[in-house]
Amino acid sequence: MASLNEQDITQITLRFLKSHYRQRQREGAAMLSANRMGAGGIKADGFIRFPQVQGEDFQATVEATSADSRYEVRYKVKKSLLGWDSVASALFLTTAGFAVLYVREILPMDRYNMFTWISFLLGAAFLAFFFFYGMLRLRRRYRYIPALEQFKKYYANEQWVAIAEDVFPNYHDDSYYLELREQCIYNGFGLIVIRENKPPIIQVTPSRQDLFKHRRRLISFLPQAEFNKMARKERYEKATEFASSALRYKYQIIVCLISILAIAGILYQESQRHTLEEQEYADYQEEMEQVRQRNRGNILPDSIRPNLYVIDTPFIWPPPFRKDVKNYLELGLAPEPPPGPAPLLEPREEEAGFILPYPDVAGLITYDCSQLRIEGDAFVVQERVYSSYSLAAPRIAELSSYGLEVYGMWLGCFLEAGSGYVVYFGPVFREEAEAERAMKSYATQMGDNVLNINLEVRALSIKPQ
Repeated sequence: MASLNEQDITQITLRFLKSHYRQRQREGAAMLSANRMGAGGIKADGFIRFPQVQGEDFQATVEATSADSRYEVRYKVKKSLLGWDSVASALFLTTAGFAVLYVREILPMDRYNMFTWISFLLGAAFLAFFFFYGMLRLRRRYRYIPALEQFKKYYANEQWVAIAEDVFPNYHDDSYYLELREQCIYNGFGLIVIRENKPPIIQVTPSRQDLFKHRRRLISFLPQAEFNKMARKERYEKATEFASSALRYKYQIIVCLISILAIAGILYQESQRHTLEEQEYADYQEEMEQVRQRNRGNILPDSIRPNLYVIDTPFIWPPPFRKDVKNYLELGLAPEPPPGPAPLLEPREEEAGFILPYPDVAGLITYDCSQLRIEGDAFVVQERVYSSYSLAAPRIAELSSYGLEVYGMWLGCFLEAGSGYVVYFGPVFREEAEAERAMKSYATQMGDNVLNINLEVRALSIKPQ
């Protein structure tokens, strides 16, 4: 039994679609046509159009496929796109892995020369290319079905793929049919199987919504006789399409260039490092023997002549030692001893309210309680409380000599504060939390606490005048 050809499939499909759309609301009769041509060489095997109630025309196109033209609905691998994506992915993965290992100093960069590392990176990229090539080719992005690709070039309300029953030998587990059906569902195209002397079977109905989000152009389909008038325009559009396809893989090219520049930058940075050269002990002994031989003959290279630079010790190898140079310890260059603690100050009168050290002023400056300007409660970072002025003043002078901001106050100026003198660091704080933070900061600055300082926060309340 002879199989159906494309013309038979087109006629059967158009009659079926006329019946299929009979329930659609319309303003006039449907027009059916075969072998329509559009701009850019686009061909529609079947075309149906009728006016809708809203005023716009409804258009549906058909791509008919017989057993002889089954290649139109069998997917092919886009090798160029797959190759560029694989190259870009391989270079990016190689660069990222190399950069991470280099930053973490895991790679033994000093063991091998630059040529070895370049060969290693090329080998890694080569293996990664085949990995991505084998993994990515299973994805829908790289499976090209000619009939569907033509549908993607123009807009129609509904688009149908009509195939003869004998195009696929098995409609249950044939990989080509399953891919065709899956892509029709994904792109919103209809799929119909045409049987001879039997009603067609709808496998997939078209989507009522445009899944391409108006990214396709709307073109006019003309009869074959009128299409020859568009030859010049078609040639122009083909030239424009070829020019735009030159930048089809611009993103992959950008990724490749960035990856190559990153690897080149890392290798250049590594080449600028001065690596240590390992020398065998036997070679070292031989080199030292040659130096000793030259020294005995008083033929010293400029790089090791001791009379060309200042030396700080007479003991210069190899012998004989120079006797006209003194040891630097004999030149009076020993460091001076550090200054001792500040001398104790003479005791002042008791009940001095406020004790203040002042730069470039001998002794300490004192004020009475009436000069204190503290309102309400206050907090200080206390070093210690001393029972008398004669004990507090030397401690203030000693801590000030180390550059610390230290003051003293008589506790008799405050309510329920007791007696004696409190030595404290820094300013007077209004909030206890501020004093706590300041105390932690001072404790960090003390380090090993060689001055034997005990820090704590103390609350003070001034007596009413």
